Formats: sequence, C-alpha cells, structure tokens
Amino acid sequence: MAQYRSTEIKVGVFVLVCLVLTAGMILKFGKHDQLGKKGYEITVVFPQAGGIIKDASVLLAGIPVGRVRDIYLAEGHAVRAHVKLSIYEGVTIRKDAKFVINQSGLLGDRYIDVIPQGVSAAPLKPGDTVEGSASVDLTEAIRGVVDVLQRVDNAIKRVDETVLNQESLDHVRLALANVDVTASNAAALTLGLRTIIDENRGKVDTTLTSLNTAAKRVDDLVLNNQDNIRAATKDLAESAHRLNALLDKVEKGEGTVGKLMVDPALHDEVLHLVQNWRYHGLLYKEQPRKELSGDEPRRGTVPVPARPASKGSSVTSGVDRVKGPE
Repeated sequence: MAQYRSTEIKVGVFVLVCLVLTAGMILKFGKHDQLGKKGYEITVVFPQAGGIIKDASVLLAGIPVGRVRDIYLAEGHAVRAHVKLSIYEGVTIRKDAKFVINQSGLLGDRYIDVIPQGVSAAPLKPGDTVEGSASVDLTEAIRGVVDVLQRVDNAIKRVDETVLNQESLDHVRLALANVDVTASNAAALTLGLRTIIDENRGKVDTTLTSLNTAAKRVDDLVLNNQDNIRAATKDLAESAHRLNALLDKVEKGEGTVGKLMVDPALHDEVLHLVQNWRYHGLLYKEQPRKELSGDEPRRGTVPVPARPASKGSSVTSGVDRVKGPE
C-alpha cells in the first residue's frame, strides 16, 4: 500500500513539473511574456492593415517593445485601418519614427516595425495618433511574380510555336548546309592560293630582289647627283622668276611684244603689213602714197577696214588703201 502511494506521489510530481514547463513555454512562446508589465497606448493609422492581427508584436529596432491591442476601421476622407498599440512602460518612441507592417520570413507572423529616425524629436505621449507607412505585401509580390512568370511562359510558348517549328528548323538546317558548302569552297580556294604562292615563290622573290636592287640604284643615283639636282632646281626657280618678270613687263606694255599688245597704232601697222604680204607676196614694197583727187580708190588697191583711233594713235577714220602694182 505504501509502495502504491509512493508511485502516485511520483506521478503527481511529474505531472506538476510538466504543467509548470508547459505554462512557462506558453508564456515564453505564446506572446504572453509581458502580461505583467504596465504600458501606454498609441494609435497608428495605416492605409491597410496588411494582415496584422491582435497581440502581434511591436518591435523597435528589432527589440519587442509592445503588443497590438485592437484593430478597427474609421471613416474620414477615406476608410483607414486604426491599429492601437500597447507600448511597454519605459520605452520611448519619438514622433519622427516610422511605423511599418512587416512579416517574419515568407510565411512568418506579421508585426509592427518601428524604425527610429533620430533622438531630437519629441517623444510620443499616451493617446497620440501617428501615421503609418504602407507596407510591402509579400503575398501580392508573390502574386505579381507568378503573373510575370506566367507571361514569360506564354512568351516562351509563342517562341516555340513560331521560331522552333518544323519549317524554321528546316530553314536553319538548309542554312547550315550552305554554310558548310561555303566553308568547303573557302578551304579549297585557300589551298589553291597556297599552291600558287608555293609555285611562284621563287619568281616573287626574284622580282622583289630586282625591285630592291632598282630602288637601291635610284637611291645611289639621287645621292651621287644631289649637287646637280640642287643646281637644276635653282636654275628652274631662277627661270621661273625671269619669266614672271618678263610677263609683268608685257602686261605693263614694255618692250616690242608689250607695245604690240597695248599700242593700237602698232597693231594696225602690223595688220596692214600682213594683209599686203597676203595680197602681193613677201617681196612687196609699199610705194609712197599720193594725193587722190576723188573718193574712189585707185585701180589695183585693196581696201582695209579702218580701226577706230584711240588716244595717242595716228590712225584716222575712213578706209585705208594699200597701193597695188601699176
């Protein structure tokens, strides 16, 4: 009987220990570790709650500082989600801090993340209301990624249907065959060129040697006749200078050629002489002119068109007559 009672006592102690451990684990991991602590409440207004629930954690710089006590909707200019937070006593949150709804991992719990900005702003007081920032919804992000992957899959299917069909593959196969033939022809052409070069390498070497010899001879000739080339160049420059001077004199009317080009009287006399030579011959000698009684020309004379007289010219208007043979 005593042994039976001892066994019952041991079982009872074991059950009690298990209950204590279970209660401790519940308090530790069941978000009830701060039930005995006092705190103050603040309200954060979010565009949407983003999956946050009551008793969700509030983390300040990654450290738990409170719990979500209540979530409700309020209508103003728009329907907003009001989240009431219970912050532990002694924790200071300043007015410039940002409140964002985040998620622990891909499938973890949602929590309110308080991101401090500095230490100069005034601290929040119990009952204050602040604006929260829009959170990134991982579910929506995953849905967007799935949509993008679906579009990529559709694009791959279209490429497979349009580009990798049998007709396109046949064209690619034909193009590769043409490339193979072209490569074979290019290899044959290269082999032929190599054969021609090998067969004519001696002639090419001889030609290059001759060209080198000729170039060397030209260099030697130029080197040996540098003085003559320099003298010829100098003479050519002097001749060009003299020719330029002579042309300047001709343009100015100096000398016989210049006067012939500029003086009208000399021009007319040369013209008369040439006409007489053409009509009477080179041995003709003009006789002195006699006064004519009338306006009619003498028999055997050749009329010459008159050139208008210019200033300083001795030629008169009318018709000059060249005396013919009597």
